[in-house]
Amino acid sequence: MNARPDNNDIPDRIMILGEDGAPKSVVDVARMQADATRLMYQMAAAASDNAELDRIGTEWAAALDPDYFGYVAAGALSLLVRNILAPLLEVLDATAPGHDFRRTLAESRDHAEATLGGGGQ
Repeated sequence: MNARPDNNDIPDRIMILGEDGAPKSVVDVARMQADATRLMYQMAAAASDNAELDRIGTEWAAALDPDYFGYVAAGALSLLVRNILAPLLEVLDATAPGHDFRRTLAESRDHAEATLGGGGQ
């Protein structure tokens, strides 16, 4: 495996193992990151359009292997928070200092953990 030094030495490909420890698949990391980025922007652009969000999610889930889709979805969620939500919260902090949106998000997180049995993930 060749590592890309510009990306914290993440390998070009990763091997996914099954529960029995046997190789299950090989994932092209660049392709996975590209898919996650596309999914992130498709979802972000469809904000407030629930039908479109459902269509996008269903389309991606149907098109990809279930395990691979899980990695892509997790990547898209991380990118969405880092590249869209965090900057948006910074703007809100600056323009609406009387509203503590971060506290509200933390309270919502705590409520979800308490009521949905999350286990602290």
